[in-house]
Formats: sequence, structure tokens, C-alpha cells
Amino acid sequence: MTLELARPAAAPTLRAVTLRPFSLVLTFLLLLVSAVAWRRGAFYEGGLDVVVVTKAVLTVVAVGIALLTPRPPGAWGRVRAAPVIWLATYLAISVAGGILNADGLPAAVLAARLALLALALVLVTVTHPWQDVLSALSSAMVILAGVGAVTGVGSLAETGRLYGGIPPLNANVICLLLSVPVLLLFWKALTGVASAREVAAFVPLLAVIWLTGSRTGLSVLLVVLVLLFVLTPRVRPPMVAGVVVAATSLLLVAVLTPYVAAFAGRGTLADITTLNSRTVAWSAAADYADTLSQQLFGSGLALKQIPVTALYRNEQILDSSWVSALLQVGYVGSAVLALLVLAALWHAVHLPSPQRLLVAALIVLVTLLGVLESGLFDTAPAFIVLFTATVIAYRLPEPADGRG
Repeated sequence: MTLELARPAAAPTLRAVTLRPFSLVLTFLLLLVSAVAWRRGAFYEGGLDVVVVTKAVLTVVAVGIALLTPRPPGAWGRVRAAPVIWLATYLAISVAGGILNADGLPAAVLAARLALLALALVLVTVTHPWQDVLSALSSAMVILAGVGAVTGVGSLAETGRLYGGIPPLNANVICLLLSVPVLLLFWKALTGVASAREVAAFVPLLAVIWLTGSRTGLSVLLVVLVLLFVLTPRVRPPMVAGVVVAATSLLLVAVLTPYVAAFAGRGTLADITTLNSRTVAWSAAADYADTLSQQLFGSGLALKQIPVTALYRNEQILDSSWVSALLQVGYVGSAVLALLVLAALWHAVHLPSPQRLLVAALIVLVTLLGVLESGLFDTAPAFIVLFTATVIAYRLPEPADGRG
């Protein structure tokens, strides 16, 4: 009789695109599909319809899958409750603000949706290694962006930008969905564990991001990639050479061709200097709160657009998560959110290396995007990235947590 020693399980590997474990990828895909907009220009203002109910069902199914997935012994012992407490405080303030300003029911429904989404994220993060969690999140984002881009490719001829078809994804959302896998691949390349196939995947991913025409998204992504490159302590010479060649090529294209200028200006550079219609909404937001309760606690999460005085429109959506927070949860709620992000970053940079750079980069990516785009503190892909990275940052590290 031959005795065979049990081999230790291989350390989880971070992948930008994978279908394993399938239940985890499916969970994130259900959460993302339920979080993106299914109707352009429509916001939840109360009541029930087919879209609202279907989104709720998808989220409940995702929570069910996460609940039924077996967790390793001692999994809950490694979790800190701080992210949940921060989020619960924010949601309580949003509901209180809605009630004080006669918009309590929609605010409560939206807060419940966000709480349910956060519950699923906590469950999957507790159950699986951080590498599997980020791999599944990235993969689900690639799948959703791919389906949206393929079914919406006709938007390029109509608008000059790539929008989603099914579902009708905003161009900026497609950019964010693909920015996360790009960030993961770049981190793997910097740490020397990216395969040749993964390095080659940069080109199509960046090409699709370019087609979205998302100036904010691409600019923030490039800034975060540069920060990753600069802060990585040891970068292999081939990677340094590749970055130098890429940066030089981009500079030559910007100087010798009109493509970069056309991308940045979309026909007129005036849109950049004035931030286009965003400043109109921000100016109106500064004078929106009429009462002390609105200033302190906001008007609830249902507030998505405000009256403005502008040409061709009298209402404007709030194209900034931080400006939206001032109106939705007031100064008190905004302070809570700022502390949440700062605390998450602090914990991220104290994770084992090189995990710390990746988790911190994800938090910085969506936080900077939140300055000019909405969704960071709402049921949206940006929140899924932020809260997942935050829970990972707060987890007590295991010996294998630093492996890629």
C-alpha cells in the first residue's frame, strides 16, 4: 500500500478574465447587471415596475448564491465590521434626509437596494480569497462591457462614441467596466506575473476604451497607471522598456496627428475649459439647499437632478458623486463618505505587498472618477468596485494574501 502525502493547495491566482469559480463570476455579473441603467434618462422616483422588480430579483438571487456558498472555517473571524458601519451610517443619513424633506419612501427603497448589494459584496469577500474576488469582478465587467459594446456598436456611427445596446450602457460606464481589468493586467505586468497573452490584451481593451470617447475615464485611468508604475518598488527591465516605448508613441501621436486633440476636444476645446454642462449643475447645487436639514442631511438618494437655468433645459443631472452627496446626504453624510474613503485607503496601503498597490489603485480610480461622474455612492458599478476594495482592505491578511 502506497501512502501519498496531500499536496498543499495552490495559491489563488489573479486573472483579469476567467470563469472560475463560476458561481462567483455569476454573482458579480448579476450584481453588475442589476446596478447599471436599463433605461436612458430615467431615474427611480418611487413605485414599482417591471424593471425595478427584475433588478431587485437579480440582486436577491446574487445574495442567495453568496449565502449558499460554503465558507472556510474562521472566515468571519478575519472580517472587520468598520466598512459595514460606515455604509450603514451613510444609508441612515440618506433615509433621514429623505424623510425630513418629504421624499422618504424612494430614499428608503434606494437605501435598501444599496444595502442588499453591499450584503452580497461582503458575503463573497468573506467567502473567497481576494484574488478570486477581484478576478471574478474583473471578468464580470469584461463580459458585461463586451455584450453592451457588441450590441451597441451602431452608436459609433450615430454619436461618434461607443454606447451599450443591451443593456443601454453609458459610454463612461463601458470605460469604467474595462478600466478595472486594464488595471489588474498592468499590476500583474509590473509584478512580473503577467503572461504574454495578458500583456497582448492591453491593446483591444484600450482600443474599446478609446472608442467610448470617455475623456474623464481615460485620463483618470492613465493617471492611476502612472502612479502604479512610479510606486512599484521593483519593475522588471522589459516592463520599463515597454512603458517608455508606449509613452513615447503616445507623445508622437499627440504631436504629429490630430487624433488625440480630436478625442480631447470632441470638436471644440471649449468643452474642456468650461467642463461643459457640469458646471451649470454644480453652480445650481451650491444654492439648492433651502433649509438647515437639507444642508446637514440632504434630501435622500432619490435626488438625481436639480433645476437649472440654462439654454434648452431647465433640469440637469448631477455629474459628480461628491456634489451629489452634498445634496443627497448633506454635509454630515459627505463627511462620513470622505472618512470612509480615507480609512479604506489607509487600510489598503497597510496590506501586504504587492497587494496594497492594487487595492489602493482601485480605490483611487473610482474615487477620482467620482469627482466628475456619478454612481460612486449609489447602486452602480463604481460603488461595487469601491466597496469590494474597501472590504478587502479591511480584511485581516493571511500569509498567502500577498501572492499574485
